Amino acid sequence: MEKNKYRLLLACWLLLLIIGSDIYLSIGLLKMSLSCLIIFSGAVILQTKMSRKFFHVFASLTIMIGYTAVLIWENHLPIKHFFPPALINSCFLYLLTVIMTTGLWNRLACLLLGMAAGELIYSLLIANYAISDMIGDKRFLDSVLMIVASIVCQDFILSLRQKISIRFQTSITKSKPLFRKRAQ
Repeated sequence: MEKNKYRLLLACWLLLLIIGSDIYLSIGLLKMSLSCLIIFSGAVILQTKMSRKFFHVFASLTIMIGYTAVLIWENHLPIKHFFPPALINSCFLYLLTVIMTTGLWNRLACLLLGMAAGELIYSLLIANYAISDMIGDKRFLDSVLMIVASIVCQDFILSLRQKISIRFQTSITKSKPLFRKRAQ
């Protein structure tokens, strides 16, 4: 990635995430991690810079509902006995993100906005039942890390595959034939 203002903005965003990972805010009965708020605000900024805003907001809304549903299912179904909950969350959200959006930055923006909003909705839902839960705890950050790393790796593998296929296509077209026709 070349050095520009966009790279500087992303580096500052990552630094703020690292700094805010152990800072918690209390609003009434709700406890919120500063990193979740930073992820939410950064994802909103990324969403405003993209084209087709309505489609990406719809994709983020779908991811938000899916993330909230997975967290509710995790508490009420005995899936924990068969698979680790982090694996279920990561696989489901990765597939949902890949199906809904295209492009690295579009996927990251929709995923981060949907997960941060889904974490907030889930915590508000269970707060109605007098169950206090941390918004944006380590479980949330682990899920974000696993899914973002999967999406970045997938994008890297696809771009590498594309470069290799272009390289082989150009080398095949430049190759000389083994036998030439003789002129009569």
